[in-house]
Amino acid sequence: MMLLQHSQPPDTRINLADRIAAIIPEVISLRRHLHAHPELSGREEQTAARVAGLLEAHGIPVQTGIGGHGLLACIEAGRDKRWIALRADMDALPIQDGKDACEYASTMQDVSHACGHDAHTAMLVGAARVLQDLRNTLPFNVACVFQPAEETTEGARAMLEDGVFDGLNPERIHALHVYPYLPAGSIGLRDGAMCAATDMFEVEIEGRGGHAARPHECIDVILIASHIIQALNHIVSRRVNPLHPAVLTIGQIHAGSAANVIPDRIRFSGTVRSLNPETHEEIRVRMDRIIRQTAETWGAVAQFRMKRAIPVLRNNEHAMRIVRQRLAHYLPDTPVIEIEEPSMGGEDFAEFLGHIPGALLRLGTGGNPATRYPLHHSCFDIDEPSMAVGVSALVCLCLDD
Repeated sequence: MMLLQHSQPPDTRINLADRIAAIIPEVISLRRHLHAHPELSGREEQTAARVAGLLEAHGIPVQTGIGGHGLLACIEAGRDKRWIALRADMDALPIQDGKDACEYASTMQDVSHACGHDAHTAMLVGAARVLQDLRNTLPFNVACVFQPAEETTEGARAMLEDGVFDGLNPERIHALHVYPYLPAGSIGLRDGAMCAATDMFEVEIEGRGGHAARPHECIDVILIASHIIQALNHIVSRRVNPLHPAVLTIGQIHAGSAANVIPDRIRFSGTVRSLNPETHEEIRVRMDRIIRQTAETWGAVAQFRMKRAIPVLRNNEHAMRIVRQRLAHYLPDTPVIEIEEPSMGGEDFAEFLGHIPGALLRLGTGGNPATRYPLHHSCFDIDEPSMAVGVSALVCLCLDD
């Protein structure tokens, strides 16, 4: 990663630092509330209600129920002005919060904001408040999108199908994602591919159960699944071009109810990620063949379902030029880091980028050992002062045509 230095002075016409410093305590408070009360994908009812209430209290009209619990908050600078959009995701993960001693730890069993969506939502609320105060001087109207169901890769598509941008036609869309792998308060940028395409898959194998003492009378689905899983994990290393990054991961296995019983069925699921469409298709074909033929060899029946979830997230070249210009002009003291390699993580924001040019930014939140746990870790947390940089970045992307 390469650190870029900026020397251009900030625009003194708008003192962003003072405006944002004044609301950051409330942004942090909102983030902590959401962190303590997380909601899973598709169930973000209370999160959406709280966000809508806060925005409406500051005079920002909000449309609710878009693509599920999605919200659209519109900041109108003038009827003759063009639109741009900012997006944040709201949902949490089915992960038990491991931060037991933390005052804002999740109060929900087996649910936590282990990916930072609470921070994304709070920062966009903060940015919306600042933009609402500046609306008479803005060069654009701004559509603030609060998306549900990012983790299940369903929310962005649902909002688009529900016509979230009908009549607006934004010319750009931006989002940011907290990133514990970058120094706290820095911004990470990358041209082109930023995140991998991601598919979700499920496998169900039906055999014949029975007594653990008489396996010869059974068709042992646990044994069959173990053979299949071993073979699947060899696809990337032996059937994929090593110059084409790909990841196949199995995250769930469910079978059985007792140690002395061979079950009738087993289910497992996981994800496939890649940056190359041909690689993606090769993996799909190989998976189908391995699963079907292995099950048949042992006398079982297998069902394989692949959900094509997220395309590769590619930042738009023109949008990235604008991002760099705005950051250099308004946030000259903020470290900007060029991210040299794309992430194999998926990001539902790619669905929006398939319709509107835009860019995803990374917000560095790794300030100390407690905030350097990886995304989706049970102890994940962020360096909260970094949120001021995130709010500032979102606001400055809407300034100066």
